[in-house]
Amino acid sequence: MSDHAQTILSAIIPDRRDLLDRALQSLSDQHFLDPVYRNIFRFLDRYAAVTGSVLSRQALVDQLEKGNIDSGKVLHYSETYDLLASIDSSEADFRWALSELREQVASSATEHAIKQAATILTKGVEFDGQDLKGQSDARSFLMTQFADIDKELSLQDSPEGDVRQEVNEILDDYSERKRINRLGVGEGVDFGIPPLDAKLGGLQRGEMCLVIGASGAGKTSCVSQLGWHAATQQGKNVVIVTTETLRDQVRRKMVARHSKLSKFGLEHGLNTRDTKSGTLSETEEIRLKEVVEDLGRNPSHGVLYIWQVPRGATVSMMENQMYRLQRQFNIDLVIADYLALFRAERKRNSTREELSDILKSGKQFCTTFNDGIGVPLVSPWQVSRAAQLEAERVGYYTLASLAETAEATNSSDVVMSMLAQDTTDRYGTTKGQILKNRDGERSDPAPLLVDYATSCFTDAAVIGSPSSGSFGVEDKFGSALDSGW
Repeated sequence: MSDHAQTILSAIIPDRRDLLDRALQSLSDQHFLDPVYRNIFRFLDRYAAVTGSVLSRQALVDQLEKGNIDSGKVLHYSETYDLLASIDSSEADFRWALSELREQVASSATEHAIKQAATILTKGVEFDGQDLKGQSDARSFLMTQFADIDKELSLQDSPEGDVRQEVNEILDDYSERKRINRLGVGEGVDFGIPPLDAKLGGLQRGEMCLVIGASGAGKTSCVSQLGWHAATQQGKNVVIVTTETLRDQVRRKMVARHSKLSKFGLEHGLNTRDTKSGTLSETEEIRLKEVVEDLGRNPSHGVLYIWQVPRGATVSMMENQMYRLQRQFNIDLVIADYLALFRAERKRNSTREELSDILKSGKQFCTTFNDGIGVPLVSPWQVSRAAQLEAERVGYYTLASLAETAEATNSSDVVMSMLAQDTTDRYGTTKGQILKNRDGERSDPAPLLVDYATSCFTDAAVIGSPSSGSFGVEDKFGSALDSGW
């Protein structure tokens, strides 16, 4: 490791502040096992923070003498600095050494974590104020440690710069957004629910959106609609992270939603219940093949990736998986169904504190992902029974409905509510409302018709109100979904 540390430091010295900044973004002083190299890295960091330049040999000597370091050590550090300055390390050498040093430190950390987990399994240890013992604690500890190691390996650059020097960039950015707007494509990610999209203006990178409501209100159907619409109608690359639903179930939802397109000639689409039980009619079985072929092979569609997370997963584990997938394709949207079922990184005194930590981690992920470019993150969020009863009484939710988890309001950029009004076995009505929209308009409750069998939402104001006991408008409900609506 000392060879890699030497290459990194020699590339920085005597005057490569840009490489020092890159090293500071990816390394800590603990990556340098040699104490002399570690201290030189610390001095480089502190000196740059104060002066804005790279530490010179004389400045190093001055710092050491101010610290009353004996002359022998001052001489040793001076000679080490001279050695580093004499080595000709290119920027390519620096990049390679940076990667290798991080990998080697991660390898050592992995080995140490495995040994600790073995001790927890057989003897038990005290760690971070907790007594850990047995196979369950050992597995949980190991998963957390591996997530932390992966997170260190995945550290990425964050955008920065002087706005005064970015005039052309700002104007170019606006011109591109104007061009996209004229094409009617939209840069943001739409739900495919017109009355809500009209106010929302598309989810933007770095935004965290919570879809709140009670059980059965259509939260999961809403995010399923979002994932399908983004991938098939906007060509976005979507990752669905599922915690409470099997991957096969989510896949069936996507197929069922796709089957509602008018080109397949299925008035009511393919019911997920029938695809699950194998009870489709002969005609529907033929259509199923057509639907699946189009969903999987249509070149205009984006990626629709479904990841079923393991039990006890944390937001860090999700983040690391997203980094891996980002190397395969550019991720435009992440749907986590749902965040509250993730495990907090650290044990807290109450569930409320742990949920707050999870929300903060989710927000940090969607903001910093992909070198600070960010990605929209959407998740359903369950409200309390008291909040549900109050919403049913007044006819709508408010941000006060999230009072039990205030961080849900603080961290999120968009809060959308779903208030169920009328449900049968398959069809129902719900009120969709935008309660918070950091960069846009909020909305009044919009009546929506929901086909739970296909996760399809339709504007009730366009189609009409359902009759008592059933929609009574199923013909219109099917035909209103032309062009991927």
